[in-house]
Amino acid sequence: MIRLCTENEIAVLGVEVFEARLTGYLTKNLSIYDQQTGSGPTEREGWADYVKTNNVLAAEFVKLNPVGDDHVYVLTTASWREFQEMKAR
Repeated sequence: MIRLCTENEIAVLGVEVFEARLTGYLTKNLSIYDQQTGSGPTEREGWADYVKTNNVLAAEFVKLNPVGDDHVYVLTTASWREFQEMKAR
C-alpha cells in the first residue's frame, strides 16, 4: 500500500496500529516520524522528495512494528492538494 502511495505522489503522514477486539479497537502504537520531516514543502517542486522521505519512514515503521492478524495499520495520507488545504486551515 505504501508503495502505491509513493507511485501516486501521496504522502503517508503517519501510521497507527490498532488491535481489533470484540468491543472495538485499541490503539497499540503510532508513528512519530512526522516530527523528523518538518512541516513539509511550500512549493510543488519539493513534494516528490517529501513523499519519498515520509513513505520510506512509514515503511520502516511498519517493518519495525510487525503485528498479528488481530491488528490493523491505519495510514494517514495526503495528496499535494490535500496537504495544501490542511496547511491553510
